[in-house]
Parts: sequence; structure tokens; C-alpha cells
Amino acid sequence: MKIKYNEKEKSIEINDGLKTQYLLIKMMLIFTLINSILFPLFVLEKKQLEWMGFIWIILGLASIIMLIYQIMKKSTSEKLNLSEISSLIEKQIFGRKRFSLKLKNGKLRDLMEMKNESDIKEAKELFKNIGIQIS
Repeated sequence: MKIKYNEKEKSIEINDGLKTQYLLIKMMLIFTLINSILFPLFVLEKKQLEWMGFIWIILGLASIIMLIYQIMKKSTSEKLNLSEISSLIEKQIFGRKRFSLKLKNGKLRDLMEMKNESDIKEAKELFKNIGIQIS
């Protein structure tokens, strides 16, 4: 587990490379959005524009929605003060446990490195000891 508690600063440090992953996701969404605008304008013929253009419009709208969601609801901060953290959230998606920190500004900070039971127990114990609610 790569979560460390800093007692002096009353903060936690998370080293999991999430900032790089989310940057790559945002770049891919931007490229898809640009492609969904340029491809129908310059490549498709008028015959193909009816159905292929519709597909590209859907892809562009999905990219815009996902980009807004990434910017507004996700956080990639590697250093969080305890005063910024509201609770630790545990979700089960497709039979696999996922953990994230709910921040007081409404964003979520995903914890991607907790893969085995020992990491999960260690993280829950850490957050319990420093006074963060677990839900």
C-alpha cells in the first residue's frame, strides 16, 4: 500500500500514479472529441454523413460528458490534508471492491493500489486511527 500518514502536517500522501492515468484519459477524450468534429467535416462524403456522422456525434457528446465528469468530480491530488477528507467510500463493482476518498469539495479521490486483503485492512485501519469515517 502506498498511503502514508504525515503526523506533522496532518495529511496523507498517496503515491499511485493516478495523476498520470487521468491525464492520459483526458488526452484521449480530447483527441476523440477533436476527431469527432473533424472526421465528419473533412473525410465523410455526403452519402456516408447520414449514419457515420450520427455515430461521430454520439462519440463527441460522450467525450464531452466524460471530460466534464473527470474535471468536475475526480481529484488526482497526491497530498491531502485531513481537513479536506470527508470519508472513505467502499463500493463493489463487478464483484470487486473499489475504494475512494470523498472530499469535502464534492470530488472523489480514487485509491487504485488496494488490490489484496492485507492492503484493504491496512488502509481501513489507518483511516480509522486518524479519524476518517468509513462507509
